Formats: sequence, structure tokens, C-alpha cells
Amino acid sequence: MSLTDSLSALRQALQTESPSPAQIQDILDLWVLAEQRALSGKLAQIQQLGEAQIAQKAAAMRAELEANQAESLRIAERASHDLLAQMPVSSPTESPKEAATSAESPELAETPEVEMPETSPEPPTVAPATPERAPSAERTAPPAAAPKTTPAASAKSVNARYAVLKVGLNDRVAFVKHLFDGVDDDFQRVVAALATMESKQECETFLENAVYGDYDWSQKPEIAERFLALVFARFE
Repeated sequence: MSLTDSLSALRQALQTESPSPAQIQDILDLWVLAEQRALSGKLAQIQQLGEAQIAQKAAAMRAELEANQAESLRIAERASHDLLAQMPVSSPTESPKEAATSAESPELAETPEVEMPETSPEPPTVAPATPERAPSAERTAPPAAAPKTTPAASAKSVNARYAVLKVGLNDRVAFVKHLFDGVDDDFQRVVAALATMESKQECETFLENAVYGDYDWSQKPEIAERFLALVFARFE
């Protein structure tokens, strides 16, 4: 029998019978039980609804968290790629220490002196410093040194004096760069010619006629003085 049928039967019985106090108490107990069942049903519905809402919110938060993690990972990968692209690529054959050493000025590094090779006692003609320069009208070939002794003695004297004209690698790099516009061949020809000179005056005449007109040494007076000191040191 359903609850509706039971209530209908109780209602009909009350119309024909008078309930005793014990029956009234039973009816009250049934009413309390009915209230408890009703409240339990409402609480169950509220619990189910709350669990559904919590599960829905948890799923939305999980999806948002996963999306944020994916975006953070993408940003980190892009930043790492940009950083690698901006880093300079070092030469595989040159270590950082060697690169720092090579960046130092060759004029400040300490290197052993090298002796220039001996040449023929015949003074060569100095070529123009660069192809763009027009040949100077006042430029003349270096004057030939007049033999003052026998040929064998003169050659021996020239070779001995030339052997004394030593230019360190340090000085050579500085001389070529600042005094001969970076042309190493011109430097070698001038040094070879100066080595054949027999006097300081002869060297000065050669420099005025064949060198000073083609190169501007006024911008580097210290290096020019160093070069002239090495040249004139043979005659002191």
C-alpha cells in the first residue's frame, strides 16, 4: 500500500472512530517520521546539486590551468629561441682566450725581435704607397752610394750595418700600419734601401726625396720617431 492510500484509509477511519491517546501519539510519531523523510530528501537533492556544481567548476578550473601551463610553456620556448638567436657564434677553432688575445693591439704585445734578411747592396727604387696615388714629380730614385773602399770591403760593411738594423715584430706591425698606410711591401723596400745607406745624412736625403712626399707621418710622431731612431742607431 502506498503512502497516499494509507493516508486516505487513516482519514476515513478518523471519520468513524475516535482515536485513543496512544493512537494519537502514533499519529504524531508518523508525522515526525514524515517530516524527517521529507527533509532527508531535500538534503539529498541539495547535496547532488552541490556536487554537480563543484564538479563543473573543478573541470573549468582544470581546463583553465592546463591552458595557462601551455601558454607559459610556449612563451618560455619562444624566449629561449630568441636568446639563442641573439648569442654570437664563436669560431670553432678559436677559444675565448685566444679571441681576447688577438683583439689586443699588436703594438702593446711583447714579441721577440726578428732580423730582416740581407739584400743586395744596390739601392732599389721605392714604389708608390697605393695604386690610387699619382706619381710625385719631385720623387727621385735613392742616390747610389759611392764606393769608398774596395767592393769586397764595401759589401761586407753594408751587410754588417744591415744586420744591425733589427725591427721587432711589434714595431714592424706599427710601422706598416701607421707610417706606410698598411702596405708591407713599401715598408720592406724602404727598410732595405735605408740599410744600404752609408751615413745619417744619406738616409735623411732619401727619406725627404722618396718617402715623406708619399706618406703623412705627422699624425703619428711617436711611431715616426721610433722608426727614425732604429734607422739612425747604426750611425751613433
